[in-house]
Amino acid sequence: MDRRVLLSNYLANLEVELITAHHNLCPLDWRELDYKPDYSKFYWIEEGEGWLRIEGQDYYPKPGELFLMPEGVQQSYSVISERPFLKYWCHFTAQVGGVNLFKLLDLNPYCSPTQPQKVTEIFKDIVYHANTDTIYSKLLVKSKLMELVSYYMMNLNIDEEQISFQNGSTVNRLTHVLDYIDEHIAQNIAVEELAGIAYMHPNSFIRTFKQYAGMPPIQYVTHKKIEKAKQSLSLTSLSVTEISEQLGFNDTFYFSKQFKKYAGLTPTDYRRQQVRS
Repeated sequence: MDRRVLLSNYLANLEVELITAHHNLCPLDWRELDYKPDYSKFYWIEEGEGWLRIEGQDYYPKPGELFLMPEGVQQSYSVISERPFLKYWCHFTAQVGGVNLFKLLDLNPYCSPTQPQKVTEIFKDIVYHANTDTIYSKLLVKSKLMELVSYYMMNLNIDEEQISFQNGSTVNRLTHVLDYIDEHIAQNIAVEELAGIAYMHPNSFIRTFKQYAGMPPIQYVTHKKIEKAKQSLSLTSLSVTEISEQLGFNDTFYFSKQFKKYAGLTPTDYRRQQVRS
């Protein structure tokens, strides 16, 4: 199983909230040592120099680098000369199923974006909307913050070998579960069955699966079945009843109801739409 599936599920269920955002020249007394914030931070360095420590690792950010200071991680920062940072910065939370995203993923704390002006523009919008009292300001801030998180991860150039999860053993077990679901998508799959593959109690398995996949296991199975049904409706001439039976639905009416819930259309209407397009 491509570990990107788990990462994709994380990001599809990501929720972000901005706490504060500003653009300023750091004062010469800008300094704090060995603390663990209950929020994450982005620093976008425009000018100057300074020092950061993240989990015991020292960094000296340069202009054009975007740094992540994750929530709950011991960190420090300080000026190192008469030329302090001029930077955009924000405090925010990023969670999947109530769990800090950066506790689930082990990511490089900085990147050098290929389009630095893009980061500046995103930050300008975040700062502007964060300090504007309009009906849509909070919604616009959230969308721009999501864009910033996405752009940061895109510029890490993560490939499959570099996707690192904080709890490797759990992720490996869940990867086997996802493989099993893909291989047995035509069957009725029970939670107890999946929990057994992961060597976990069903209650614990449901909590863990939701934390990593962003949805409960049975909902995930149904989602995968509907995605498979979409392919069959688009690429084959099989009837709705035949597709339903192939995917382990004993009741065609129930299959159609679930399909409409996930796809927004009945199977018949979905097929007609694909033909027209």
